[in-house]
Amino acid sequence: MATLAPLGTGTRPYRDYLTPALHSRFIRASRYTFVLCYAIALWQSKWDNFLWIWLPFGPTGIRTLLLFIPALTIYLLRIAQWHVGPRQTLTRAETFQKYFLRKNTILTLAFYAFSAWLFNETYVWSRTVEDKLNFTELGRAHERLKLNERPLYLRFLFNTLAVAQTGVHLWRDYDRIDIPAMQPRKLGEVAAADTPVKRGPRPIKVLMKQLRPMFVTSASLTLFVTVAGSFVYFVGPRHLIWQYYYNFSRNFISLSKTSKPTGLAPFAPLVSKFVVEGTLLVLLWEFVNKAFDSYIALEPLKNNKPITSDSKDPNGTLLNGLKSKKDAPKSMAFWELALITDAFPDRRKTIYAEMSRKKAATFQQVTDLCLAEVKLLIERLNIGLDPAYQQAAASAAPQPAPLVNLVPQISQPLKDDKQIVALPPKPSTKWEHFEATTSGIAKSHSSPGNSQQAWGRDGINRGLQKAQEGAQQAESVASTASTKILASPFGSIFSHSLPRSAKLVVLSAPYSRISLICNAITALTNLAVFSISEDAIGRFHESVPAIIRTFTLAITKIDTYMASLQVHWSDKDTLAKPEAERKKISEVEQVRQCLQKGLQNVLSSFDKYLGGMGMSMLEISEAKKAAAVVKQPEMIQSAR
Repeated sequence: MATLAPLGTGTRPYRDYLTPALHSRFIRASRYTFVLCYAIALWQSKWDNFLWIWLPFGPTGIRTLLLFIPALTIYLLRIAQWHVGPRQTLTRAETFQKYFLRKNTILTLAFYAFSAWLFNETYVWSRTVEDKLNFTELGRAHERLKLNERPLYLRFLFNTLAVAQTGVHLWRDYDRIDIPAMQPRKLGEVAAADTPVKRGPRPIKVLMKQLRPMFVTSASLTLFVTVAGSFVYFVGPRHLIWQYYYNFSRNFISLSKTSKPTGLAPFAPLVSKFVVEGTLLVLLWEFVNKAFDSYIALEPLKNNKPITSDSKDPNGTLLNGLKSKKDAPKSMAFWELALITDAFPDRRKTIYAEMSRKKAATFQQVTDLCLAEVKLLIERLNIGLDPAYQQAAASAAPQPAPLVNLVPQISQPLKDDKQIVALPPKPSTKWEHFEATTSGIAKSHSSPGNSQQAWGRDGINRGLQKAQEGAQQAESVASTASTKILASPFGSIFSHSLPRSAKLVVLSAPYSRISLICNAITALTNLAVFSISEDAIGRFHESVPAIIRTFTLAITKIDTYMASLQVHWSDKDTLAKPEAERKKISEVEQVRQCLQKGLQNVLSSFDKYLGGMGMSMLEISEAKKAAAVVKQPEMIQSAR
């Protein structure tokens, strides 16, 4: 009789369920984007026949499809580069160094430039002869065709707009997706957690609400590019661009011999056209970015159920996501786990019940993976408190014992008075003689028996001393220059910010892991609290002491680390705050509150049983002290 394979054998990867969910969201976001493209296509119509322009067939439909390609280009850019959480760097200069000078910046500029070029060409194609945007313009009857500078100027402004939007994209980190960091509920709310999961606002409502601010932002950026781009065009590369434009066009059209720019008259209508169409293009870009953010950051649910519910082994697929090496699917998996433990009791019970899974029981693997995130937080705090922590731990590692030769000796030992290595061959060429001489000098100054050559040692020591003095002088000059730079108006770019330092240690780098940390804490808390009533086998309580100890240590380390931080003299933003507010960082407080709420819930649920679980009175006392809510000074005064 064949035995059943343990759970986890042949389980499908998490991406097989996450990718279709993201694909369906992308389709929904594209629908609303297509509607916006249709509205822009209507605006660009000739309006010579009121009934004809509304039909999706004909020029309006073709224009809509052409305008959708620039939007689709930005969607593809976002799909290729999205990441979870904000960027984490120590200074603004480091942000520029790490995220601006890289190939993704060139890729972003290329995508925006292509999008702007196609939008501009679609607009020019839609114009009539009266707009004077044709490639050439007719002169007098006896003159040859002349190149038209007006479309060239328009293309330059649209490309400048693409450069400006690329800067905005990189500065505001449009590639970021913010995944919510769930917090454990209060114990009274946990008892009544059979209500449906609380979902965020519908993306379409968010988009409609943000439409007016996006329009204002788009108009502002376009006006700035109009002024700055026109100034650059006339002062800088106008004649150079025109020369290349003219030489290229002569290969296809018989043009006049003169190569001077033909002018932009009438100038005001041309500028107004760019302001209007440029605003619509930036609005399309902003709408695409906002729609992508809103739909990708939706809960990992399908038909109000976790997306892994369709799997033959739902928990096995979820475990594959929790073990993922990529942050995006891993963050989604931890979010789904937090939702399951919070609002799906039937699915939560299966985590306790699956004991025959490969490697370990489901609850044990989930607990280990969640605790690993909290332990990584503790490791970062240890390094933040003591930068030599990692090296000290490595040096304290036990050294391997020397090998014992268990093979009997079958030959006589080597004698010390005989040479066992062959002599090196004598040099024959001049380069071999030079090599032998230099190696002899090096050996004479490094051999143990060169004490008779004290003059050589003294010379080396004097050289080392002068080198050290020179290094100290160079270090002093560099320190003085660094101080002057930090004190200058541009010093904020290089200044050491206390919030940045704290978030770098607590939330990790290169991107913040706050959603991973808080969702892992929330999942552990919910599993511990609900195990009292739902763990039929009664095994989860074995993990409760480890959860309490880890949460307690994490809270203690956060408090110790924040107390040890000192405000750098160049951190003007922090120094401008009241002293009591300088070390209050919202993201760090959020992680600490999540740990504290989780510890409070676990202690309240298992208070009677902690002694029998192997926890000492000292550990219980420290845990309760860490879970206690610290009163603020104003609260203490009001209590008096």
